[in-house]
Amino acid sequence: MIMPIASETKSTMIANQLEEMILSKKFKAGESLPSQHKLAQQFSASSRSVREAFKNLEAKGLIQVQQGKKAMVKSNNLDQFVESLSMSMISKQAPDRKLLSDLMQVRTTVEVSATRELSRDPNRMLIVRSLDRCCSKMEQLLPTMENTKDTESIKQFKQVEFEFHTALIRSNDNVILNSIYENLSPQLYTALDRLPETYNEQKKKVNEYRYLVEALENGQTDLAVALTLVNLTNIKDKFETLDI
Repeated sequence: MIMPIASETKSTMIANQLEEMILSKKFKAGESLPSQHKLAQQFSASSRSVREAFKNLEAKGLIQVQQGKKAMVKSNNLDQFVESLSMSMISKQAPDRKLLSDLMQVRTTVEVSATRELSRDPNRMLIVRSLDRCCSKMEQLLPTMENTKDTESIKQFKQVEFEFHTALIRSNDNVILNSIYENLSPQLYTALDRLPETYNEQKKKVNEYRYLVEALENGQTDLAVALTLVNLTNIKDKFETLDI
């Protein structure tokens, strides 16, 4: 049911409510939305506010508007919008230190938020077990990296570490922020891949990941957040020494 809305920014509020219904597939791709006149009545708003809301939704790739016809739902997700926004960010700024530093900040914000929420989620064990498997794989790879420059093991280690962070990030429920991060993260990880690490640093990092998994499993929010911040701060400090 569409609820009448208070006078804030009516077009934005209308767009938000319609967007939520489209993303939840109450209006499916290929279906028509109610007429502008009917929506104006249902929202207790003017036809102009509805038209402005339609422009907002059309810009996000969710609907298609044709003169003389009802607006049609074009997509039930924001993939096109997120991809367009990400490409716009990339085109406006080359992958220099500033952009990569900003991405590190986004990563820290998302991971800390995800860690906090995951530690409080009563249904967290599925994700925690996934993180635990990543830890076990890294622990198994460590011995092969102690006294040799085994490039294949190092490559596998970094891939598993990437999977660990990705699993943690995806547990966050901010769809747009997560999607933007995932679209831009290849540039960040290309730079991070150049970070030099000693065996002792890698071992210490895996121990921190293990402690983090245990804190998440036990619902120790403050400890889990602190461990996440320590890990990301160490990476950020090393990252800033890179010659980009």
